[in-house]
Amino acid sequence: MKGAIIAVLLMILPCAAITAEEKYPLVKEGNSYVCTGAEPCKLDENTTFGSAMLWMMDHNIDAEKNALKSDVSKKSIGLNYTISEGESADKTFSFHLDMEVKDGKIAFLVKDVKCTPKGVIGMFKTLSFDKMNLTKKPQYKEYVDKFAVLCDKFMQTMLTEILNADIKLNNWNSIVEGKVVKGMTANEVKLAMGIPLSITENSQRTMWSYVSGAVVMFEKGVVTGVIN
Repeated sequence: MKGAIIAVLLMILPCAAITAEEKYPLVKEGNSYVCTGAEPCKLDENTTFGSAMLWMMDHNIDAEKNALKSDVSKKSIGLNYTISEGESADKTFSFHLDMEVKDGKIAFLVKDVKCTPKGVIGMFKTLSFDKMNLTKKPQYKEYVDKFAVLCDKFMQTMLTEILNADIKLNNWNSIVEGKVVKGMTANEVKLAMGIPLSITENSQRTMWSYVSGAVVMFEKGVVTGVIN
């Protein structure tokens, strides 16, 4: 899919998660706080990237707002995320995440971290980590430490689920071209065209409809026809 649409996600991380062993530390590079890491692909690169794309789609809570594009041919994607300790937390943390599958590994970079109080006041009190001066305001270290724990847990969970996903991708060239062909699975259609606008079913087939007007027809889990 040449222009896959993925959106900002809100992930709620339970407080109990902060006891997990740190694997991806938050570090300061110049004036910026970043978190990087890489893991070897358990399967081929196409399957790993496809699993990453499907994970993001399945955890997508808002496909219209703040959407970004991926480059499937280069197996790279950049998204914005928002995470917090839970629904009762008084603040959220947002960041930009770049991911790439290359040289047998899936690598990531977390950057542009911000802390925002919940509610209307957040519009005026968002704090950029890159502009923090802990010498002048050491109380901000609490925010850095808390995000470091949340980010590490988020990335551990995300990568574990991506790398352990069991999917079959037999039509990669068509996926890269954004084309749907007969015999594709539902996962392959998602990767080629994105999430459908609507899904209808009857006793014989399932139909996925898209904003473009395209309709994809499935029978027994595979594509049997496409109307463009």
